[in-house]
Amino acid sequence: MGIPYDITFHPKWWHKNAGVSFDKEFFFDNDYRIEADIRMRRILYEKFGEFGVGEKDPKPRPILGSDLIASGFLYSEILGCEVRYSKDNPPEVICASLSDEEVENLEYVDLKKDPLWQKVEKSIEGLLVKFGYVDACINLMGIQNIALDLRGQELYIDYYTNPELARKLLDVCTHLSIDIGKRLYEVSDTISAGVTGIVRKAVPDIYLTSNCSVDMVSLESYKEFLLPCDKALAKSFPEFGIHHCGKSMEHVVEGYREVPELKFAEVGAFSDIKRVREVLPDVFLNLRYSPVRLKNATFEELKYDIEKMVRDGYVKGLVSVSCVGIDDDVPDEKVRKFLQVVSGISI
Repeated sequence: MGIPYDITFHPKWWHKNAGVSFDKEFFFDNDYRIEADIRMRRILYEKFGEFGVGEKDPKPRPILGSDLIASGFLYSEILGCEVRYSKDNPPEVICASLSDEEVENLEYVDLKKDPLWQKVEKSIEGLLVKFGYVDACINLMGIQNIALDLRGQELYIDYYTNPELARKLLDVCTHLSIDIGKRLYEVSDTISAGVTGIVRKAVPDIYLTSNCSVDMVSLESYKEFLLPCDKALAKSFPEFGIHHCGKSMEHVVEGYREVPELKFAEVGAFSDIKRVREVLPDVFLNLRYSPVRLKNATFEELKYDIEKMVRDGYVKGLVSVSCVGIDDDVPDEKVRKFLQVVSGISI
């Protein structure tokens, strides 16, 4: 019996191979995004269809955001960050570098009055009228990720010198995340594929938070400041998961164990998978393979790497493998070799 697997490409790859531009139109214009999504799924099939990737004759789907790229920006823009859009990169968030006073004056966002979220609502309503439902793939971001976009690296200093200010900022970010998540669940059965596409094959109903930047804090800081945020998210949604794309998930995994009813964890490339599995024996683990390693590894190295990853993290029905962020300079043959290895695993 095989395991679920997935690949995700960087916008540069899509721009080069499918001619898709990732400017504002892609994220806020339903017609353009749906047409681009059809093109993207067809290109995947033409290149890698033998491995069950893509679709030969893709039909329009009511996609909001995308499950074919990673692009966390919306929450930060709602809270005041400038975002720069470009044709062949994800939207770039410009740090707002909020002052102490600006953080203290932050208020909860009223989505019904927020002009940017109302653009999203316009997209939602258009998809509901045309399709009757929405396939929500907005990147849900993560609490510290958003806070860093607003405050910058000063946030790490706040943890030690001004903890109440840090908590205020994290609370605003958590409140916004819960409000958006609940709204998305009103119109879509699944909402987390914009964080990582593998959830469709693993735990489709889950709310998945993006703890990318948690790799940069200690276990103690995670437990004191960020664990309460993850617990609040977990309490707000039926099923909860954590995306941790950093290289050392093992250093905070004891904190993740304290999240109630954790169902899914995405384990960053080069993490100690065996240790993570020891601490999270009943959690579905998606094991991330490095796209940089993919570009440079021989087939024998690739096969060894992936088979070891799966052995270290294996529990029947609770493991998958993905490679995310594959750039346009990775040859298609390398991607095929990855797919050959992961599709051939039988345990």
